[in-house]
Amino acid sequence: MGGRNYEETLQFLGGLPYREVKPGLERVRFLLDSLGNPERDYRSIHVGGSNGKGSVVALLSSVLSPSLSVGRFVSPPLLNFRDRISVGERRMGKGELVRGVEALSGAVEELSQEGDPPSLFEVATALASFHFREEGVELALLETGLGGRFDATRECGNPLLSVVTNVQLEHRDILGPGLEDIAWELAGLTAEGSPLILGESPPDDLLEIFREECREKGAPLKLAGEKTELKLLDFDWERWRYRVGGSPLSLLKEGEELKLGLLGRFQEKNLRTALAVLAELEGKVFSIEADQLKSRLRGASWPGRLQLVSRNPFLILDGAHNEPAARVLAAEIERYRLLLEPSSRVILIFSALRDKDVTKMARELSRVSDEVILTGLDHYRAAGVAELADAFEDAGIEPSLIETFEEPSASFPAGKERAKEADLICVCGSLYLVREAIEFGFGG
Repeated sequence: MGGRNYEETLQFLGGLPYREVKPGLERVRFLLDSLGNPERDYRSIHVGGSNGKGSVVALLSSVLSPSLSVGRFVSPPLLNFRDRISVGERRMGKGELVRGVEALSGAVEELSQEGDPPSLFEVATALASFHFREEGVELALLETGLGGRFDATRECGNPLLSVVTNVQLEHRDILGPGLEDIAWELAGLTAEGSPLILGESPPDDLLEIFREECREKGAPLKLAGEKTELKLLDFDWERWRYRVGGSPLSLLKEGEELKLGLLGRFQEKNLRTALAVLAELEGKVFSIEADQLKSRLRGASWPGRLQLVSRNPFLILDGAHNEPAARVLAAEIERYRLLLEPSSRVILIFSALRDKDVTKMARELSRVSDEVILTGLDHYRAAGVAELADAFEDAGIEPSLIETFEEPSASFPAGKERAKEADLICVCGSLYLVREAIEFGFGG
């Protein structure tokens, strides 16, 4: 079929399956074959893990993009479908999306007629490869959607290396009930003969799973923290400042300072991981001066992750979407409270998906929240506001300090009405809620 405009193209994409996860890579291979195998035309770095994938991709893109044509494929998109796919600082254009979908339509319809329609993620992955070829991308940074071993992104690019940021209990219904199952899925991201970099070193039993995978594939295993020493000097609302004690990058000398534009102590792990990746690429894929590296790290941005969007009151957006991320966010709120006035309050605007451990998320966030505003989401996996309210009450928040709304658009004005100039408002719990906040103009 042909002749779709942009809105019709979005409707076509919206009609693809996205709720269920089907095993196998056959569908994405078929889609890529129908496009003439664009995935063969660029080199790739594959990034998986439970948390931190997007931040690592953002850091790598910021450093590499000025030197190379760098494509990015991320999931989920922050605002709309086109946010998934970008080259440099430019996301996929409307006309480019229409052309890509047009090129894929026949293959999608053929699979659908055979009773095995591709998922939205599989189509998005194939679209990314199509766009990267059209744009002459040299290196693609590919964020996995789920796991790694059977993720559609595995079929894309000529892998230079793979990255697993960390191993946490998540998506247990799909990846497996235990950490060993999840580690096995993530280890499958390893490419034949290409290094695997672990951002966080897991316990020995899980580490052995990665070692075994690397032995089978002849892939060197690298631990990001082994050669990188960073000492935090200070932080504010604009950047975090570190002193380098040791680095695998030859252009970074001991004693030098780095300023990171991504906020939060948790970004130190992502910085270590990015530096380990860059060390593998240094002199082979790119070459820059130390001052250029520092400037590009300082300029890195990743919207929706501990992002300060306004002051008076302070407003932070954070897509903390599971218990580990909520624990990290709570720790960051505690740190940033040191920069607030003693009388300042923290007002939480929260929502979550029902397949997350809302009880544990509420337990983490309630200890740093003075008032809580809970809202529903227009998403098939959204948790109900009554369930959210029960979780925060059980975590110790007085019912009088909890307010609930069915729609996010009502929760944002309520937060502003409650807040004084010295207070901190934190919108968190799901990137879908962060998306709503941005579209609403909250903080703008």
